[in-house]
Amino acid sequence: MTVFNVNFAVDDMQGKTVLVFLKPQNPQRDYRIHAWQILTGSAGATESFTYEAVIETDVTTVGEKPGNVIISGRHQASPGNLLQAVSPSGLSPILQPASSSLALEKLTPQQCGVINSTNPYIQLDSNWYVNGRPVVTMPKVDARMTVSFEYEPNFYFMVATPPMVGQTYIVQNFSDMTQYVAPVTATEVDVTLTRQNGLWSFDFAAR
Repeated sequence: MTVFNVNFAVDDMQGKTVLVFLKPQNPQRDYRIHAWQILTGSAGATESFTYEAVIETDVTTVGEKPGNVIISGRHQASPGNLLQAVSPSGLSPILQPASSSLALEKLTPQQCGVINSTNPYIQLDSNWYVNGRPVVTMPKVDARMTVSFEYEPNFYFMVATPPMVGQTYIVQNFSDMTQYVAPVTATEVDVTLTRQNGLWSFDFAAR
């Protein structure tokens, strides 16, 4: 487990927040990327969050009524594991483990995955979480399609206006972020946010 202590070493946050992202490997253009941490600290404050490599997943489908979204139960996933979305008796999808032979066929040992095995077929969105917080939504998973999730423990920091509830970002946003690769041995990382001549910058010190 790694604790990040973010020090807002500025006079005024100008109404902005610090967003932290985890980047899925080989993200597709239509992936909806979530701000994994939203830090609303005020000037001079320090706000902390913890990182632990716990991956979970669920799937969402659209119900019959407009705006009605159905979410399956959430399952923990380990690298190399494949879960299948099934629809028992035509009900909304649930996740259950797929066979290890199918997992070997569809995934690398570093990937977690979900395959849409619903019958009758239901299109679904695949959602991935780290430490219980959303990282990415992979939309429109069709019949027999497999989506895989893998990420490197690299952290992407960005100063931005506070996101709206449910707001997501696109892959191209990563070019505007500061990337930080935490040493494997680090238990704490001090992050200092400063602002000079209108430019926000992050400095990192691991211990």
